[in-house]
Formats: sequence, C-alpha cells, structure tokens
Amino acid sequence: MRKKEFKKFYSELNKMENEKASQEVEEFLETMKQALSVYPKIVFRNFGTFEIKETKTRRVLDPRGSGEFIQAKPRKFVKFKMSKNLEDKLNNK
Repeated sequence: MRKKEFKKFYSELNKMENEKASQEVEEFLETMKQALSVYPKIVFRNFGTFEIKETKTRRVLDPRGSGEFIQAKPRKFVKFKMSKNLEDKLNNK
C-alpha cells in the first residue's frame, strides 16, 4: 500500500474528506520524523516499537567494479518491531 492509498483508506475508515485525511496523515508522519530525530526509541503499546539503529563502518567491495575494497560510512535507519498483540492479531486472520 502506498501513501496515497493509505490516505484514501484512512478517509474512508474515519468517514472524512480526502483533503482532511491527507492533512492528518501528513501531520502524523511529520510528527514521527521530528520525534525520531529527538528520541531514539518510540513505543506504542499494543502496536510496536520504532527504534533508530546505526550501522558500523565496514569494508565493502567497490560497486563500480574496480575490485577494490572501500570503507562504507555508518548510517542510521529506523527499525520497527511489532508488539505481541499485533502479531497475534495478524496471525489469527
């Protein structure tokens, strides 16, 4: 599901106009971005945990095909771990 489809689903689920639903979804996503930039871990009970992880510096083969190894810089990414309740709900369908 893409963001556009999610906005439409959200508007139908909450019986609201597409424009208002789109605005609410965008506000939520922006809030999540700002929260993750301040807090490394966000927990939603009965849903899951969003956590910032960071890779270490490592040697990788040069993708340009020169056959040399280069240093890959560390990078940050968001990891999501679903709660046991959500996992049970999804698996029981």
